[in-house]
Amino acid sequence: MVPRKEEAGVVKLYFDREGKLYPPDVRINPHYFYLEHLHKKSLSRYRNPEYATLETALTKYDSISREAMRQQFNLTGVDSIRLFLRLQEAVRKNIISEIEQKIKEKNSKDLIVLIHGFNDPIPDAAYYSLRKNIEKYLHYTPVFIEVYWDGLTALGDNPLFSNIWGYAQSNSAKVGLGLRNILNKINPNIRLTLLTHSLGASVATHALFNPGKWPKKFQEELEQEYHAENIPTPKQKDIRIAMLAPAIPGIKVFDHIDYTIPENTIPTITRVVIGYNHFDYAVTKGGLFASNFGSTALGANAKNEVNKTIIAINEINPKIKVVPVDFSLYIKNDSLNNKKLQRKSPFKQREHGVQFYVQNQHFSEFLKAMFD
Repeated sequence: MVPRKEEAGVVKLYFDREGKLYPPDVRINPHYFYLEHLHKKSLSRYRNPEYATLETALTKYDSISREAMRQQFNLTGVDSIRLFLRLQEAVRKNIISEIEQKIKEKNSKDLIVLIHGFNDPIPDAAYYSLRKNIEKYLHYTPVFIEVYWDGLTALGDNPLFSNIWGYAQSNSAKVGLGLRNILNKINPNIRLTLLTHSLGASVATHALFNPGKWPKKFQEELEQEYHAENIPTPKQKDIRIAMLAPAIPGIKVFDHIDYTIPENTIPTITRVVIGYNHFDYAVTKGGLFASNFGSTALGANAKNEVNKTIIAINEINPKIKVVPVDFSLYIKNDSLNNKKLQRKSPFKQREHGVQFYVQNQHFSEFLKAMFD
């Protein structure tokens, strides 16, 4: 992905699948991301973008870009791995400084983080639409962070048959930890809101606390190799998470909402907004498998997952305000207030894209739940 043009009041973050930050203004030849595949014996593994990482490209192959970054960030040392770690520290420090500077310039009380989902390699238009709608609702311009992460893509093919969904899920956890390492250093007095679409909800939840939804092996990998147990969670006094069609389970994720780092610290999440849709083809997985093959039950409200999640959150911390918003119909109709009646309606929203949620008449309710 080529970094997009700079915009006033917007900080753009680019993460690889390991949660590592791309340095700004440095072009890395994409060819280097695929050289590592040549060492894989299985053709199916060779084709899988799981192996494309920034660290491999820079430490093994792209010495020209590595040298350019050494000079740009005034990095010392010969060891390429240590150099990469120092590069990450330098990029992260610059990003934090940029965010703080924009907050100061705008005298803003709000920092809003936008996070796209699975199979969405070019979310720019969606981000622009969300920003404009939020600015119109708030009547002022907050500071935005746009997160670009490796949610993978089927390149136009059906993502259900492209064998990338599982990898995208694991990527989301690692990217969430990378984002956490930035948000935990931002001014604690600002109101922090994370607005997500689809699998972006997994990125956001991993940024805010340590969910326990993963199989034991991957859970241990997150804790030991990716330091989930050691990266402090954000401590802003007012943290909100709002999710459009969250492609995650509800109870398995949010029954760990109090698992913040360091342990025994008081969580500062004040609001959770769940935008669900009974008919969204992506989170319902064709209407049949929302709870299977990597659960997306929360976004589909499969088996009453939304209410179960609300109960679980309230039992952990009754001070957290949880607001459900039903996007199943793209028009407001109070007479169709149950699933049985909705199934007969001609106004079902089956589309998954952000633009369809923004155009849905219930989006104003969603914004109200986020900010009022």
